[in-house]
Formats: sequence, structure tokens, C-alpha cells
Amino acid sequence: MLEELRQQFHRIAGHRGIRRYGANTLWMLAEKGCRLIFGFLVGIYVARQLGPARYGLLNYAISFVALFSVLATLGMDPVVVRELVRRPGKANSILGSALGLKAAGFAVMAFVVGIVLLVSPMSDSDRGLMAVILAGYGFQVFQIFDFSFQARVLGKYSAMSQIAALAVSSGFRLWFAWKGAPLWCFAAVESGYMALSAFGYALFYRKTGGCFRLWRFDRAEAAFLLRESLPLLLAGAAAMFYLRFDQVIVTWMLGDAANGQYAVAVRLVEVLFLVPLVVSDSFFPSLVGTRSTSLLRYYRRTEQLMRFMFYCALAILLPAAVAGYFLIVQLYGAAYREAAWLFVFLLFKILLVYPGLVYGKWYLAEGMQKISMVVGICGCCTSVLLDYLMILWWGVPGVAAAAVVTNFFTYLVFPLFFRKGRAGVRLFLRSLLPVLPRSTDEGRRG
Repeated sequence: MLEELRQQFHRIAGHRGIRRYGANTLWMLAEKGCRLIFGFLVGIYVARQLGPARYGLLNYAISFVALFSVLATLGMDPVVVRELVRRPGKANSILGSALGLKAAGFAVMAFVVGIVLLVSPMSDSDRGLMAVILAGYGFQVFQIFDFSFQARVLGKYSAMSQIAALAVSSGFRLWFAWKGAPLWCFAAVESGYMALSAFGYALFYRKTGGCFRLWRFDRAEAAFLLRESLPLLLAGAAAMFYLRFDQVIVTWMLGDAANGQYAVAVRLVEVLFLVPLVVSDSFFPSLVGTRSTSLLRYYRRTEQLMRFMFYCALAILLPAAVAGYFLIVQLYGAAYREAAWLFVFLLFKILLVYPGLVYGKWYLAEGMQKISMVVGICGCCTSVLLDYLMILWWGVPGVAAAAVVTNFFTYLVFPLFFRKGRAGVRLFLRSLLPVLPRSTDEGRRG
């Protein structure tokens, strides 16, 4: 397995222009590495100081607001990057139109969340906690600058912005945890991180020769972006619901303390998603460009990258499971003993999620947003149903098991109901099992 992993790495590294993308990836990996280190170490201290109940309440508030975050992003992030790569001469109108749409999206998000908070049977302190978190999403409008960096393969500027914001926000988290500050202070740090990142994006955008004043809102461009993003908006809503609703339903059905256990396990597994996420994001512009020049190279590169990700997941799985099980209690304290088992359960997600991140980029490059939308909605509905049933049957471990089963259906079952989706499943399975033959149709395309 290690020899095959080495060969796949060298094949990918041998492609023309790889140094540029490799350097971009290294910068992004540096940012994710800092996020991993800061998030892991600071998260341990914060979780120990708050205890399962308060830590669970904080993560419940973050997850609850995040359920509506797709209204602010509008699902257009990868679409904007794709169009900037395809039409660099239209960058100012693309960025200006995207900015206007995102500002409108946040206004809608704030209105919807505000209504939900007013009519929901929750305490005023919980409403205040969520309102503080909501404020931070207003700064995500300026993530537009990051799209420009991604399209131009200038990930180092995004990385530097986020590293600086992460360092400052981590310092405040430690300070507040040490002082025993109320939960709204930690919520303010979540919003502060988004604000500092936005400031860094804007600063480096000017440094790289960008001029915000040249941006212009174009109705036709905005309509195009919105039309292209609509399937991704719905798919993103389903994905966000799938990623965050589990913590919400655990709190509703089992209480804050149970969600504190689950949140620790989820956060640790999500840390392991950072590296493959960087790789998929960094190579996405390359895949889009390759498709227009050589379908054969495009399919081969996509398959090799997915296989590389799968082998990475295999290499990580066992060591992470053993280390996590024994270290969680030692690091977080005896109060988080249940989180150790939950972490092991959730860890099996990486076997499909790692190559699945590249799989999702392939869907976008193929223009299969509608299929992605339907698959995402089906996955979301499956997740909600399984979460409810498995909690009744097994408690918190049932939610972890439901997450693994939902991934299987989302990546390998639901796409089979579509002709183009079946081609994607074949590509996905062949990346995991290279002995599988190519289909006749795919051979013609590749």
C-alpha cells in the first residue's frame, strides 16, 4: 500500500505546472496545520474549563446558527472560483456581482435567524449567544477576496490572513477560558475571527494589485451566478444541515452534556478533514483548466487524486483511532470518556470523505450541480431520519453510526439513480479499486 501511495504521489507531482499548485497547496496546508494545532490545543483547554454541559451549549449555538449559513454563501463559492478561472477578463464584474449577492444573502440570513430566535422557546441568554455568533457571518461577505486568491493560485495570502486571525482569536479563547468568562465571550471570539480574516483578505487583495473600486455589480452576471449556484445552494443547505443538525438534535433529545461529548469527537474528526480539503481546493482550478484541453488527462488526474486521498485515509485510520481513544480521556479529562468511543465511530467517515472531496469537485467541473443538489437533499433526509431513529435505539453513539451510513448512501447509492451519476460512481469506485475496468462510454469521453 505504501509503495502504491508513493507511486500515486509521484504521478501527480509529475504533471506540468505542478510546482505552482504545489506551492499553493503548501501554503494552504500551513494554514490548516496552524488551525489543527491551535484548534486542538486550545480546544482541549476550553473544553476542560467549560465542562461537557457548557461546551455542549456553546457548540449547539454555533451549529444552530450554521444551519442557516448557506443563505449567506448562496452556494456560489466554487462557482465564482470556476468563473474567475474561465473568464479572468471579467473578474471585476464577477467579483462585484458576487459581493452584492452575498450581502443580500446575509441580510436574508439575519432576517430568517432573527425570526426563528424570536419564535423559538429558548432562553434570552441562548438567543443572545446565537445573535453574537450571527453577527460574525456578516464579515463572510468579504470572503470574495479569497475567491480571487484561489483563482489566481495565490493561496498564501488567504493562509496568512487566516493564520493571523486564528492566532489572535486563540489567544482570546485561552484568556476567557482561564478567567471563566461567560459563553457570550466565546461566541464573540467566533465572530471576531471572521472579522479579522475579512480584514486580512482585503489588505492582501490590495497588496496583490487588486482594486476594489473597479468592481461593479452587473445584473446579467449576478443572474448567471445565481442561476449556476442555485443547485449548489440547495445542495449546500442539505450538506450543512447534515453536518450540523446532528449536534442540534443531540441537544434537543439528550441535553447539553451529551452534545458536549459528541462535539469533542466531531471537532477532532473535522480536524482530520483539513488536509484533504486543502488538496481538493488547491487542485480544483487545475482540474477545470485540464478538462478544456485534454479529457484523457482530466479523467486520469481526477482518478489519481481520488485514489491518493483514499490511501491517505487508510494510512491515517488505524493510528488515529488508537491514539484518539487513549488520548482523549487523558487530554480532555475523565468527564469526556464517552467522546473517545464516539471519535472511533466517526473516524470511519474519512474512508469516503477523503476521496469524496475530490468527487464533489468533479461534479462541479462536469456541470452536474442539479444532480449534486438532489443527492445532497436525499443525503440530508437520510441523515435526519437515521439520527432520530438511531438516537432512540442507541443514544449518542447512534448519531455517529448514522453519519457513517449516510456517507455511504450519499457517495455510492443515491447517484446511481442518474445516468451521469452512475459514471461518477464508477469513477469513485475505480479510484478505490483500480482493478475495475473503464466503461465503454467513459473510454470514449476520456
